[in-house]
Amino acid sequence: MAYRIDRDELLARVELADVLDALSQCVGQSGRRAWRCVDPDHPDEHPSVKISTDSRGVQRWRCWSGGHGGTAIDAVILAKSLTVGDAIRWLNDNHAHLQPVERTPPPPPRPLGKPHIEVRRYVERAQRLLWTAPAANIRQHLHERGLGDDVLKANRIGADLGRRYLPRPRGFPAGWPAAVYPALDRAGQVAYFQARFIDPPVGRDKYDNPARRWAANPRMAWLTPPASAVARAGVVVVTEGVPDGLVAAQAGFVSVAVLGSQHPDQRVADALADTKSAVLICFDGDEAGKRGADRLEHHLAERDVDSVIRIEPPAGYDLTDWALQDSTWTDRLTTHVHPPSIGTRPSEPDSSGHLMGFGLGLGIGR
Repeated sequence: MAYRIDRDELLARVELADVLDALSQCVGQSGRRAWRCVDPDHPDEHPSVKISTDSRGVQRWRCWSGGHGGTAIDAVILAKSLTVGDAIRWLNDNHAHLQPVERTPPPPPRPLGKPHIEVRRYVERAQRLLWTAPAANIRQHLHERGLGDDVLKANRIGADLGRRYLPRPRGFPAGWPAAVYPALDRAGQVAYFQARFIDPPVGRDKYDNPARRWAANPRMAWLTPPASAVARAGVVVVTEGVPDGLVAAQAGFVSVAVLGSQHPDQRVADALADTKSAVLICFDGDEAGKRGADRLEHHLAERDVDSVIRIEPPAGYDLTDWALQDSTWTDRLTTHVHPPSIGTRPSEPDSSGHLMGFGLGLGIGR
């Protein structure tokens, strides 16, 4: 059974002066007390550690000659070379004597393909927000990536404008402005989503995902050409990430976006093999993209998919960059598609913008 000690309650219970007495040498009395630095590598000959209380009422120490400082936990970590968890346990055993509380087990992950209703609600609200005035900068970001409104609407792309506009439970993206990319299954239903921050804070990745208790990562997203596109049948284009998949869909290709080059696993290969179509892999033009394409091609070969084509963008480019720089990028792709299939029109979209019976030899339908 797992237990935990509440950090805030621990710091409220311990007397920092007593902790410093146990870890270091004190001089002076009452309010004029000072301690030698708790860092064993700092020869603090003239004791310079003082205690203060911050705005939240937490006692803190600072070594004025060495610049060290922190809470009682930091003092124990530094003095005894312990981890955070071990330092908390030491403080509790020797000073606070709190009763450990049982750690609540994490919620179980959602079954694959069965996201919580909150996931679908978030995507639906984000979809509506994208076409509002406050989301103008997010639409601009998407347009600058070469994406038109038709393909965005057909694939239910949305905008996260923060918690004020889009409330969400714990375990969802933090709320910085983001484009919301749903991961749709072959039937056009929301299975998952990714939020792509427009201006991510320092130290944060560009993408954020819902926690596993809300939705399981399907490793792929199916993307549909808009009704305005000239359909290019007979091939599925596989890209590294949803933005590149949208570029391919806008050009008329049914596409599958793998959610990261490290994720083209057996599940992705099974889905592609099931289409009974040629598979055109167009991952990023870097080492990670090449490794991911190698992995996917290997999995497809195990499933006897012999119609596999690999196209690499110029070095250092992804498909989006390539399309923005070269208007003839589709020529290299369409030369591998059977000529009679070029120019076939897709079926009419349903009310959600997804194609009804959009087979075109790909085995795709609602």
